[in-house]
Amino acid sequence: MPPDSEPKSLSAIAGDLGLNMSDVAMFSGLDESTVSRLWDNTAWLDRISGRSLQSLMSSIPGIAEYAMAHSLRRRRHTLVADLHHEGLEVDQAALERASVAQQHVLNALEAAVHVMRGNASQRVSSYLARFWGREQDAALSMLYSAEPGKRLLDDPRPLHESSLELAPRLNRKAYSFHSILALNILTHQVSKVTGVLAPELGEQTAGRQSAFMMRGVVMGALIGSNDLELAEKYRRELERSPMYRALEEWSFPTYARDSRISSDFTLPSSLVLRNTAQEVLREIEAYNDAYLYYLVSTYIPLGLERDSTFGGRIGDLVAVLERRASRCETRRCREACEKLLKRLRGMA
Repeated sequence: MPPDSEPKSLSAIAGDLGLNMSDVAMFSGLDESTVSRLWDNTAWLDRISGRSLQSLMSSIPGIAEYAMAHSLRRRRHTLVADLHHEGLEVDQAALERASVAQQHVLNALEAAVHVMRGNASQRVSSYLARFWGREQDAALSMLYSAEPGKRLLDDPRPLHESSLELAPRLNRKAYSFHSILALNILTHQVSKVTGVLAPELGEQTAGRQSAFMMRGVVMGALIGSNDLELAEKYRRELERSPMYRALEEWSFPTYARDSRISSDFTLPSSLVLRNTAQEVLREIEAYNDAYLYYLVSTYIPLGLERDSTFGGRIGDLVAVLERRASRCETRRCREACEKLLKRLRGMA
């Protein structure tokens, strides 16, 4: 844990700058009596008002950084202890080197606490639903990962088991936008690690809840199993089902924040897929052949119907696909790439 995240008194922070109590009061515009009450207390952040803290942050170097580090340290300590109580040990070194913003990582740890407690209330659905997005998903992926060097937990298997126990209860809830998103996110993370649809997730309800859950499971399983047949089966399902098609079309733009998340799963009539294009370009390079096959045979053609310029990135899409197609391990994947490339070259 970084040294500057340990509790420090206001006097210690000011002393490192060569400032005394009177100096701090003068620069911040606070009464010296106010500064005096906080001066030697290592818990001074708990006693200061918001307006006074803003005055200190804007006038004394290091205060803003300390306040942030202290807040993160305290929340981290609480969550690590809560997870220990639930039978999960956090890898502190992995926590320190996480490339995702610490706030997202700590939010993921709090999600683990909710899942481990098996709380199928509206709160856990609402909390998990907020992880629909690139950075949030990356934090959850670290949480569920079992891969050494990438995982946040020493042993994530109890979390996987608790997620599988919780998912059917979320699936049986009456229609709720948050429960639909939460179920998708939960099942996606588990299937990404296992590469399969667990029997516990087999009990489904009809409608969008089931369809969106299955999309999450399929996306995770494609990444985890590299199953080209599953990608083709999903493509055929979209051709047969307008509901699957609508959910697929909605997912990328809202995940990438080209469109606001809408509880009726609709998109604006006019939409430019700038962020979506950037995310797709990244995923083409990052994932296996099965997921690439899904992108070129299913999502990208659908995205082009919504935005024929693909966020103004048709040229980049051609270049990335040409490069990635040369690394395809199967003929079927290469042929799917070439089919799309032929279309894109005519549009460029």
